[in-house]
Amino acid sequence: MGMGHGGLVAYVEAQIERDIALGRIHPSGQFGSEAKLARHYDVCRGTIREALRRLAARGVVVQRPGRKTRAVPLDESLTLENLGLALHDTRSPDARWLLEGYFSLRRQVLVELLSACCARASKRDLDQLGSICFGLWDAARWESGAYCAQVEFELLRLAARVAARPGHVLLVQSLQRAFVVGAAQLLPLLGGEPLRQWVNCAKDALHDRDTRAIQHELPALMKAHDDLVLDAFAPVAQKHAVPEVDCVQQGQPVATASAVEVQVSGCLESAAEDSVCSHDETSSTEPAGRIPLAPTAPRSDRDEPRAVAGGLSDRPSGTVLTPSSLRRGTLGRLGWWAARLWRSIASSLGARDS
Repeated sequence: MGMGHGGLVAYVEAQIERDIALGRIHPSGQFGSEAKLARHYDVCRGTIREALRRLAARGVVVQRPGRKTRAVPLDESLTLENLGLALHDTRSPDARWLLEGYFSLRRQVLVELLSACCARASKRDLDQLGSICFGLWDAARWESGAYCAQVEFELLRLAARVAARPGHVLLVQSLQRAFVVGAAQLLPLLGGEPLRQWVNCAKDALHDRDTRAIQHELPALMKAHDDLVLDAFAPVAQKHAVPEVDCVQQGQPVATASAVEVQVSGCLESAAEDSVCSHDETSSTEPAGRIPLAPTAPRSDRDEPRAVAGGLSDRPSGTVLTPSSLRRGTLGRLGWWAARLWRSIASSLGARDS
């Protein structure tokens, strides 16, 4: 395969981490023996042992003498360096929420450091920072996202040293490791004109010692770039709008009872179709690829979703839910009452006009 032992260990480490994040291990969190893991990942026991040792060093798993290796719960193992644990499932709301938090933290650190540099750095130091900004501005057009990220963290590290913030030096190291290792899938999304805009703003502000521009203009430009990366990586789920019945507006003719009845019926049919579609889309099978480390608990009747109230649970087995059958049931009764209500409104408005 052309992959050395170190590369194979890193690959298995990433695979085990992904399986933990996606819930593919036993609910107890315990792993099986090294031999069983070696067979599952098709590698030797030494590779499994080294991969687990690395995960233990990062706090993802716990290893104790005489006991089986156990995965640490996600809410306890999440750190900057382990950000990738939360990003394996991009459909999870927590993935975008934590990534937004990471970007916000990085923006705050850069703004704070550059503001301190404007206040106390020498002209030579500011020129050096400006030179890195120019290099990042140029790389955003021609170079890869990985290279842009590398130059951006060089800017952060130098700013921390120029501002004499040793704690921030350590924080920048953690931020870089979190991004390059845990969020490597974001690297291709970096670069482009939004990155060039905020870098150019930082470069000019450093040259003019304009602290106000760094504190007010730079964060907005950086956020615009980060939001584009977020939307490309974990798009916000769009909610389907439910059609609404148009109300009687002033200056428009009053709709007749028959027209209203047809409109209400059409809306209910559309809503019923959406309900059936959403039921089909949400039903899914068990995730494939579960680690065969321990038997999974059998499903019980309590695990099945409860039927919608209104008589749908009493239908004979084999009956297919269709929009028309739903309309004849609870939604049909709702449509009848809605049409009756509209007839009453229409007749009262007609009597008032006459």
